[in-house]
Amino acid sequence: MATEKMKVSLNSINDELQIIENRREQLIKESRDIIILCSQSIVSIHQGHIQTSQLKLDKAKDLYLSLKKLAHTDLLRYLAMSEQELVECSLLMSIVKNETFPGLNEMGVSSQAYLFGILDCIGEIKRMIYDMVRLDRYDKAESLFRIMQEIYSDIYPFSIYDNIVTGIRKKLDVCKILIENTRELITEEARRSIIIESLKKLDNSL
Repeated sequence: MATEKMKVSLNSINDELQIIENRREQLIKESRDIIILCSQSIVSIHQGHIQTSQLKLDKAKDLYLSLKKLAHTDLLRYLAMSEQELVECSLLMSIVKNETFPGLNEMGVSSQAYLFGILDCIGEIKRMIYDMVRLDRYDKAESLFRIMQEIYSDIYPFSIYDNIVTGIRKKLDVCKILIENTRELITEEARRSIIIESLKKLDNSL
């Protein structure tokens, strides 16, 4: 039969593609679990529950390592968003614990996910700064603001690669706005503190 070998080949291809499809579906489903765990970890950080946050982050890292093995090289693109969230959460945890930021090799993620995750962390740092201002912890707020600025300055040169790392220039633009808004807040609060201190001194002198 003229088509016999072709049919055997097609059956083999179908089996191969079915396996790939099953892997793809598992990656999509479980990468969402990583994103959820990272989101919960970040919420716990803002609530001050660092131990709970670390447990969720560790769980997300373990799940990522298992999915990375499943993805091989052909399906790694399905882990892009979860990688990004993992970097963002890991950096935020490093800031809270006053530890060195994890490097690319340590994270084991793609270069784009690493860059985007770092930039996404700027928004979370802004939230932390607002919390510090509400608690009148201005020294801590200013320290966090310096970290925001340093992150932006370090990654800004990568804007020239927007045609390769699509969307990085837009993210940098968003981060710039966040930084300027935060600068205004800190400046305004500093002025307010000076006025309050001056009024206290005036009351004491009277």
